[in-house]
Amino acid sequence: MSDKQKDKRSWQEKKASVRKQIATSVAISSTVFVVSYLYHPMGIFGVFNVRGNTNAIDPVEGGSENLVFVPNQILRNTTEQFLLHFIAMMTLTLFLEGASMKVIPILCGIFLVARIVYQVGYMASAMSRGYGFASTFLPTVAVYLFCSFRIFQNIIY
Repeated sequence: MSDKQKDKRSWQEKKASVRKQIATSVAISSTVFVVSYLYHPMGIFGVFNVRGNTNAIDPVEGGSENLVFVPNQILRNTTEQFLLHFIAMMTLTLFLEGASMKVIPILCGIFLVARIVYQVGYMASAMSRGYGFASTFLPTVAVYLFCSFRIFQNIIY
């Protein structure tokens, strides 16, 4: 049997089904992104903690801006990585369905743990941040490559 014989739904029914699937995927992913976002308040608190307990509280005339340099760098990099991660995951939801959606919470958990490892490594030594950075960046790049492949595949076929 061909695909046309198996699926006798109208075009409107197929369109509604696809819309429902996309809405469900985005809703699940958006809920799971709370896990990825959990690190952001910790990063903001890290900057706040240093500023509140040192002369860095006055960034203009305090003369201690160097004290918040590392926490600011960690927060800035985390914000950049979160944006890349968020876009990659939302795009990935378009290509996953059913049981394969469990990849999204796994990747979000990896992101959170990798960001913590990045902070701990960076606070120890700037050269020690590499493992946490790679653990955040490489899964995101893999998702971008997968999504690019799927987009290319859909264009070709």
